[in-house]
Amino acid sequence: MSGLSNLNPAIFAKRKRANKLGLLLSTGAMVLGMVFLLWILTILFIKGFSSISLDVFTHSTPAPGSEGGGLANAIVGSLMIVGSCTLLSTPIGVLAGLYLSEYGDRSKVASITRFVTDIMLSAPSIVIGLFVYAIVVAQVRHFSGWAGTIALALIAIPVVVRTTENMLRLVPGSLREAAYALGTPKWKV
Repeated sequence: MSGLSNLNPAIFAKRKRANKLGLLLSTGAMVLGMVFLLWILTILFIKGFSSISLDVFTHSTPAPGSEGGGLANAIVGSLMIVGSCTLLSTPIGVLAGLYLSEYGDRSKVASITRFVTDIMLSAPSIVIGLFVYAIVVAQVRHFSGWAGTIALALIAIPVVVRTTENMLRLVPGSLREAAYALGTPKWKV
């Protein structure tokens, strides 16, 4: 016999009403939240769309208190920091991932590298930012783009290491053996 057939009909009806009330209140809260979100987005697009022009992307930010200006220096600065981060983190990450995949199966250095990579992957970006602030900015005594580059590189390096290692492990062993049979040295496979 099922558990529902033993249930008192009055208790079952009360639970059903409570369920419907909870569903109605949840749906109402969701609709209310969506109305406010759509209202904010509509006002943002209506008032903001008229301000978007080519000048916003091509002019620098003016001095405080003056009219006009744009985002050119912010866009160029972001591209410079991301580009220098990529130039710093990609070679380090690819070489470390290559070492872990090809040469460091059970070595002590490989296990330490994997452990540090796992820790860096799980570290929140604010912790990495505070670390770079304490090590770089506090020592130099001024902010710079290099501090941002170092912080982004510390975030990107473990991702590149793990991705490179996993992708190289996907290469079939038969393909490696075929390359060895053709006389290719291990460092080229």
